[in-house]
Amino acid sequence: MARTIKPDDLGDEIAKQLTLYGDSVIEKLNVAGEKAVKELVSITKKTAPKRDGRFRKAISWKKLARSPSQSAFLWYVKAPFHRLTHLLVNGHATRNGGRTRADPFLSNAIEKVLPVYEKKVEEAAKGD
Repeated sequence: MARTIKPDDLGDEIAKQLTLYGDSVIEKLNVAGEKAVKELVSITKKTAPKRDGRFRKAISWKKLARSPSQSAFLWYVKAPFHRLTHLLVNGHATRNGGRTRADPFLSNAIEKVLPVYEKKVEEAAKGD
C-alpha cells in the first residue's frame, strides 16, 4: 500500500530513506569487512614462512572504530615480529652481499580475499 506524502514533507522523507539505506549499507560493509579480514588472517597464518611458528602466531587483526556505526579492520603482526613482515614480503640483503627471495604470502592471500570482498561491497551498495 502506497503512502501519501505532502510536498512540504518530501525532503524530510527522502533524507529519512537515504539514512536508512546508508545505515543498511554500512552494516553490510562492516560484516563483509570483518569476514574478509578474518579470512585474510587465516590464510596468512597457513601460508606464512614457518621457522619456529612464532611469526605465524603473531599475525592478527583488530577492529578500528571510526564512528559508532562505521568500522575499519586492520591486519597486522604483533611485536616483536612486526618488522619482519616487510623483510619477508620484499626480501632483504644478506651478510655476504646477496639478497633473499621475497615471499609473496601476503599478496597471494590478498588476491584470494579481495575479489570476494569487492563482490560483497557491490552487493551491499545495490541493496541485495
